[in-house]
Amino acid sequence: MAGTWLCLLSILSVSRAGEVSFTGAYAMAVAQSESLQISVAEWRAAEARYRQALGAMWPEVNAKGEANWNDTSDFYRAGLGGSWTVFDGFRKARLADARQADGLARSHDAEYARLLLYEDVADVFYQVLSFQDQRTASREQLKALESRAVELERRIKIGRSKRSDLLMTSNQIAETRLMIEQLNQACAATLELLAFVTGKPASDLQVVDQTPLPAIGEVNKYLATAATRDDIKAREASVNASRSDLGAAKSDRAPKVTLDGNGYPLRAPQDQGEWDLVLRLEMPLFDGGIRSARVAEAGQALRISELRLAELRRSSERDVRQAYQSLFYELRQWSELQTGIGVATETLALFQRDYELGRVNNLDVLTALVQFWGMRRREAALAHQLRAEMIHLHVAAGKASP
Repeated sequence: MAGTWLCLLSILSVSRAGEVSFTGAYAMAVAQSESLQISVAEWRAAEARYRQALGAMWPEVNAKGEANWNDTSDFYRAGLGGSWTVFDGFRKARLADARQADGLARSHDAEYARLLLYEDVADVFYQVLSFQDQRTASREQLKALESRAVELERRIKIGRSKRSDLLMTSNQIAETRLMIEQLNQACAATLELLAFVTGKPASDLQVVDQTPLPAIGEVNKYLATAATRDDIKAREASVNASRSDLGAAKSDRAPKVTLDGNGYPLRAPQDQGEWDLVLRLEMPLFDGGIRSARVAEAGQALRISELRLAELRRSSERDVRQAYQSLFYELRQWSELQTGIGVATETLALFQRDYELGRVNNLDVLTALVQFWGMRRREAALAHQLRAEMIHLHVAAGKASP
């Protein structure tokens, strides 16, 4: 059902023109990811181990038959045989509990793998958009510089500008073209990475996004949800599994009672035994310290699991605080950048007007123009970085961005 929903979501998110939204890219990545499929397979394998451990607590029944021929008589019998461990210190029950906890841990690992994939797709997706929008800004800068070069050529002909002004502008045009080619390279590389993640050819991917800029809440809200992250739940389940394994190791020193029974409805006439029943009792007396060593090993495994859980809980809080601070200060940068763009826009217009009146030189105009478009590139990069950082914060808090 989940796979059908993801396929439908992918279809709805990809238009005929090849436009791909972030939701669509993630849906395709989920269907493509081998690591995610491995996580799911590990989960299914853990569930199968639990069913094995659960089945070991039930009696085992087999069909039995034997025959013997010799020169004096024939002997044969057939029927059913069963064996059941009546008591083993609850060892098998504790092993079943451990395998059940392992399965729960693997299920949470699979969900957390989905969350990490969500974050990876966001990084690549918004990198593509960032480079594309920076390239668009650079192309607009190139158009502005080329228009200025045409105007300078006209002014040189009528003696109002110097040849050096045109050469200076031409140098800036060359630098802008170089920047565009660098951004072309970055766009192509990140688009190929997105193609690898989604399993679609780069030529078929036209990345689009209408996600609004994020708004940030209080850090305590994210810290509270981080405590229920799937990787933390997986560690908690691993601790429970280790605790049950320790109990099973201790139970291995308890007495073991086994009941074996056989019934032979089909047997030779001379065979007078229709059935037999055997009750066995085993008490471990000496094993060279093997069982004690197993208990010690299981105890240390439990200690390791508990320490890993404690470390993960501390690191999850660190992850949230770091992601929160990054987003918080980038939002402040965005606010300052908008103010700067407004000033740069006004400055460029003023310098262009003053140049016509001879109050400033061409270098002043070029500097204002480069600064303006530099801020526009930073705006394009920061806008998509903010969206990616918001997803980082939500992933650190244990959930996908709404």
